Amino acid sequence: MTQNVRCLIKFVDPQLKRDEVVTEVHYLIDDLCDLEGMGQTRFEKVSEIREADTISVGVKFETDAERLGAILRRLRDRLYYRPIDTLFFFQASDLNLQIQTHRAEDLLGLLDIARSGLLFSPACDYLAEAETYSRTQGELSPTELDNLNLLRQRLGLSVEQADDLNAKATGPYRTQAEKRRHFEDITQAEFSRLRTLAAGQPLAPKDIWSVLQELAENLGLPIPTAEAIYQQHQQRYDDDNLNLLQFASGPAEAADLGAATPAEIESQTQAQADLDQYRSLCRQAMAEALYPSEFDQGRLAQSRRLRTISLEEASTIEAAVRDELYGSIESATGVDYNRLRELLHQQAWPAADLETEVVMLKALNHDMQPVTAATVQRLSPVDLATIDALWSRYSNGRFGFKAQQQVYRGQQPLQSDDHKRWAVFEETLGWREPSSWLYQGFKPYYNLTFSLEAPPGHLPTWRWCCVSLGHRYSPSPEAMEAVMAYLNDCMPLESAMTALDPTAIAGEVNHAS
Repeated sequence: MTQNVRCLIKFVDPQLKRDEVVTEVHYLIDDLCDLEGMGQTRFEKVSEIREADTISVGVKFETDAERLGAILRRLRDRLYYRPIDTLFFFQASDLNLQIQTHRAEDLLGLLDIARSGLLFSPACDYLAEAETYSRTQGELSPTELDNLNLLRQRLGLSVEQADDLNAKATGPYRTQAEKRRHFEDITQAEFSRLRTLAAGQPLAPKDIWSVLQELAENLGLPIPTAEAIYQQHQQRYDDDNLNLLQFASGPAEAADLGAATPAEIESQTQAQADLDQYRSLCRQAMAEALYPSEFDQGRLAQSRRLRTISLEEASTIEAAVRDELYGSIESATGVDYNRLRELLHQQAWPAADLETEVVMLKALNHDMQPVTAATVQRLSPVDLATIDALWSRYSNGRFGFKAQQQVYRGQQPLQSDDHKRWAVFEETLGWREPSSWLYQGFKPYYNLTFSLEAPPGHLPTWRWCCVSLGHRYSPSPEAMEAVMAYLNDCMPLESAMTALDPTAIAGEVNHAS
C-alpha cells in the first residue's frame, strides 16, 4: 500500500517584505498544483503575525509519497531561480527529512535520501523533470531532451518509458506551433457555434474567454498569445454583428446609430470615470510590488464589482499599469516577457539570463536552435527593444544590448583582425580573460559574474548564439559580428552618446542603491 507524506514549506528569509512573502506563497501553491496528480491536493496556508498583521508565510499539505520526488525537483527549480531561505520538512512513516536553505543544490541531498528510502518511483522522478522543462516553454528543446536522456539512464528507465513520459509532460500537442493551431481551431469553432445559435440576430459571446483561457493553460500556450487569437475572432464577430444591425435597421436608422442621447453620454462619462478610478487604485496597489498583495487584491475585486467593470477590462487596465510602473513587455511575436520582467525586478540575474535565452529563441521561432549569422535578422526589433529596456531599467543602464553596443563603440582604435577585435570586446565585457600561449582565456558560463559588480554590458550574455556551453562560454566571431550589426540597425545609438565609463556607472548604481 502506498504511504502518504506530510509536507511543510515555510519562507524564513528575514529580507523578504510582507507582500513578497504572500506573493511567494501564492506562486508556490500554483507551482505545486501544476504537478501531475497534485491538482486536487488540499493546501493549508501557514500564517504568522508580522507588523501587527497575520500573513501567509508557508504551506502544509499531505500527498502520495511517490510524488515526493516530483515535489523536491519543483522546489529545487524554484530555489535555483529565486534563492530564498526556506524551511522544508517532510514526514513519511518513521522517516523525517528536514532542511533550511536557500541553495538549490542542497535539495539534491534530500532527493537522494528520499530515493534511497524508496519513497517515489523512477517514473515519477523523470516525469517531474520533463514537466519542469515543458512548463517553461511548452515544448522540449534538444538540450532538454539530452538532459532527460541522461536522467533516464540514471533511473534505469527504458527509451519507450521515457518517450511515454515525455508525451505525458508535453501533452498531445508537443510544439508551440501545434498548440497555437489547435487553439485557433477551437476558438473559430466557438464563434461559429455562436453565429449558428444567433440565427440572424446578434448574440453576445458570454463566458467564451474564461473557457478558452482554461484551454490555453491546459495546453501550455502563453496567455497573451491565446488572448490575441481570441481578440481577433471577437473583433471579427463584433464587426459582423454591427453589419447585421445596420442592415436590419435600414439606411435612415443606421445613420442614427452614431447619435448618442444625453442619458447615454452621461452613462459613458460615468463609465470612463469608473475606469479612471480603478486605474488609480491599481497604481496604488502596485506601487511597491509587481502584483497586488492579498489585501489589495480584495480591494480591487470589490472596486471592480461596485463599478461593474468586467474582468477583461480590469485585466487590461492592470496590465497597462504594470507596464507603466515596471516596464513594457510588448512583443511582435507573441512571446510572454512577464517572467523575465519579474526576475529582473527581483534582481535574480542568473535566472534572468537563462530566461533571456528562452525568450530570445522563442522570438526567433527557430525550434529553439541557437541564433546564427544567417538567422539573426529574423529576430523582431520590437522584442529586442523590450528585452533591452527591461535589462537597462533594472540595472540602472548598466546592462542590456545598448550597454554592449556602447562598449563596442568604445573600442578605439578597432582592430583590423576580426578575431582579435571580438576577443577584446569579450574581455572588456568580462566574458573572457586575456589569452596567453597556453591559455585561450575562455571562461565556463557559470563562472561569469551575475551581479551588479559585473563590468558594464556583461549581461545579458549571448548564450542564445552559443552552440555549446560545456567547458567554455564563447559565441562565434561570425555570430557576434552579425548580431552587433543587426543591433546597430534595430536600435542605433545617438551620435552624441559616448562609450561607457565603468567607474562613473558603478558610482551611479551605488548611489541609486
